[in-house]
Amino acid sequence: MQLRSKRMICLGMTLLLAGCSTRSLRETPTTPPPVVPPPINHSILQVKEGKTCPVILVQATSSAPNEAERSYAAKITARMANWLQESGIPTSLITDDQVINEVGSTTKVMILPSNPSPGMSEIKALHRFVERGGKLIVMYSADPKLADLMGLKLGLFTSSTGTDCWNAMRFVDGAPRGAPSRVEQESRNIRPVYPKDSHSQVIAWWETASGRGPREPAWVQSDHGFWMSHILLESDVAAKKQLLVSLAGACDKSLWRAAANYSVKHAGTLGLYPTASRAITAIDMKARQGKPNGVVQVLLNQAEHLQDQIIQDYQTDNYSRVLGTARHLDSVLTEAYARTQTSKKGEFRGVWNHSGTGFTPGQWNETCQTLAHSGMTAILPNVQRPWCAHYPGKLIPASDTLTRYGDQLRECLTAAHRNGLETHAWVILWSLDGAPDSVIAGYLRAGRLQMSASGSPVTWLCPSNPDNRAFELSALRDMVARYPALDGVQLDYIRYKSLDTCYCSGCRARFTGQTGIQVKHWPSDVRSGVRSSAYRQWRRDQITRFVADAHREIDRINPRIKLSASVYAGYPGCADSIAQDWAAWLQRGLVDFVCPMNYTADPGRFIEWYRKQVAYPGVRGKLFAGIGVTSLECRLSAVKTINQISLLRGEGATGFTLFEANPTLKTDVLPYLTMGLTASHD
Repeated sequence: MQLRSKRMICLGMTLLLAGCSTRSLRETPTTPPPVVPPPINHSILQVKEGKTCPVILVQATSSAPNEAERSYAAKITARMANWLQESGIPTSLITDDQVINEVGSTTKVMILPSNPSPGMSEIKALHRFVERGGKLIVMYSADPKLADLMGLKLGLFTSSTGTDCWNAMRFVDGAPRGAPSRVEQESRNIRPVYPKDSHSQVIAWWETASGRGPREPAWVQSDHGFWMSHILLESDVAAKKQLLVSLAGACDKSLWRAAANYSVKHAGTLGLYPTASRAITAIDMKARQGKPNGVVQVLLNQAEHLQDQIIQDYQTDNYSRVLGTARHLDSVLTEAYARTQTSKKGEFRGVWNHSGTGFTPGQWNETCQTLAHSGMTAILPNVQRPWCAHYPGKLIPASDTLTRYGDQLRECLTAAHRNGLETHAWVILWSLDGAPDSVIAGYLRAGRLQMSASGSPVTWLCPSNPDNRAFELSALRDMVARYPALDGVQLDYIRYKSLDTCYCSGCRARFTGQTGIQVKHWPSDVRSGVRSSAYRQWRRDQITRFVADAHREIDRINPRIKLSASVYAGYPGCADSIAQDWAAWLQRGLVDFVCPMNYTADPGRFIEWYRKQVAYPGVRGKLFAGIGVTSLECRLSAVKTINQISLLRGEGATGFTLFEANPTLKTDVLPYLTMGLTASHD
């Protein structure tokens, strides 16, 4: 197989063509490249606040009814901004309130990722935008005036019944150029819109898991743009990036070239190498260091052909095909990279699951089968919060999930053990973020919330409050007693919210009573003054004592059950800032292991954090670093996930924990881990 350096078309004001040379991949260079080359920065486009950009994302502010909705909309908007940037689409960010001012004339596409109820002034501004030829891409709005502006008819909010939610969007033949044929997404609620006249049409229909029930529009196109009946969730990311480019390109044809430029430069680099050719060379060398693998060589040959095809398509202005071939090249080289990896026996391979329902609600056996087949060893489902639980208990009210899908902890346990997986119940302590207002108001009246230094209540329970401590411990006892088959319990949010909490009157009384220290100026003396060192130690003692109490109570009921904690990566700084002294917990035997949330896409920073963490006495072998595959802090491809696990193994790590068990992990990452890194030894 011959490796030819390709005529690389570079992103910029001009196209730079590199000269051609030849050399065999089978000829080992004198100085082989490292197995894990240093990363390059792919983020050539930064989302900026402003109005002078071809594509503008509108973040919900005044159009959202409350702070929780605004916070959720901000996450959705940030995720979509990342997808657009990673596709080469120039993007700026504004708020609802900024839309009211005239948007710059260079803007041709405006996206509303989740803006439920725009005000009349914003509707008028959007009307001016479309009158001058601008196009809108709207998702999940509840405003009939906006639908009317788009030439559409807004339907009623609709919720799925039981476990048969909408699970995919199927695009029709008349969809815009480059749109994927199918996009997977599990949506439980939609607000459909319908064509109003001959100037609008459905371009994608929802599919359900069962295939029963009436078809509902997923996407509708009109003369003024596109409308989705839900939001774009975190799943099937490659297809959603493809969809966004297709829709943006349909609104502004110049964006096809921008996306194609980006693809030509970055296709096949895998986020680790400067060019696809360097990636091919490094993967070939890695393959030849291990057992002969003919599949890898076939894939590398195919990758070379795809490189040629990308350049040919670009030179003929076939931009949509450039993007499709680039995606194919990424897939081929990702598989080749994955197949050069080797597995390791005896690791802890945990997977967090934030929903507490597995990959799909009501289908725990399928989730656990997939995890076991992928070489994972443990599932950590989020089943308990202070205000709701996914299992029937004495103290904590039933969650909507429990009401709808049944006892999730029992179903998870049964399915996990059937498939050879451990189950560690993930328990959130103290935090009331997301709790109903009535619950928060009740705790506020009872004086049980944390207080900031300025005296403002914080939606977290105060960890030093005896009633809060007794409540959390009782809930743990109840759960452990109900489920003797549990393999472990993992404590999360086992900390204060921030350095700015808690400074309630109860903390003042308890601090003085337990230490004998009188505070003249509260809270300034303990926040940053003469008593701050003593107060921070006292805060650490509150959290550590709770961990000790939890360990004692669980051990008394069932000594077989392991206790662990999800913790901050930045130790020992977190011991001061949030009172999370987790190395001391390990050294004292209060927990069996910890999972620091080492969420970063930077491999250098990732391994630097790990080395610092395991340098403390009594930590090594009891620390399974958290890898943020789909965390808010970073998004990792299969290759970058493999890279971080490989780096951990190089440091002698005995395990890792992935965030999290969701559709993206299931479809985009786990299949590649199974090809080598976590393959069965049988």
